[in-house]
Amino acid sequence: MSGLIGRMLSRRGAWTVSQYRFPAVNSSKWLTTAAAAKSAPTQVEDYFEKNKRLNRPMSPHLTIYKFQITSMLSITHRGTGLALSALTSGFAIGMLSVPGSFPHYLAILQASQLGSASIFAAKLILAFPLIFHFTNGIRHLAWDMGIGFKNKEVSTTGWTVLGLSLLLAIGAAAM
Repeated sequence: MSGLIGRMLSRRGAWTVSQYRFPAVNSSKWLTTAAAAKSAPTQVEDYFEKNKRLNRPMSPHLTIYKFQITSMLSITHRGTGLALSALTSGFAIGMLSVPGSFPHYLAILQASQLGSASIFAAKLILAFPLIFHFTNGIRHLAWDMGIGFKNKEVSTTGWTVLGLSLLLAIGAAAM
């Protein structure tokens, strides 16, 4: 393989190994340094010990970073994606592993006489991650097309996504 690469490089006017002169290495210096490194025990300082000695914080970026709407929405978008994936997979595996069918468990839930406020809250908790992930995904698609990268636009679309997803989730939960 190296012969093929060498021939390709030499055809394009680049250097080949035979044309390159390697600098002379002082082998005696190398051997004495290597021998000294083997014979002398060295104390290697641990990464965390060094940071403690230099009085460095554990995560300086978290102590000095001012959270912005873009970073918070990015974290939330990833979190909702993971949550939706886990909930969907868990629900599917759960429905496959329990006896009975979905209408049977829905009838049990309806017979439990839960209050309308708790049902609304449960529906809102289920609806918000889905709707937020969907609306923020549309925002990311706009970014993929090169739209909305100015600081003001990024902030405005972030707050719009947050407000719109909250309104749509409340509307979906009210159904």
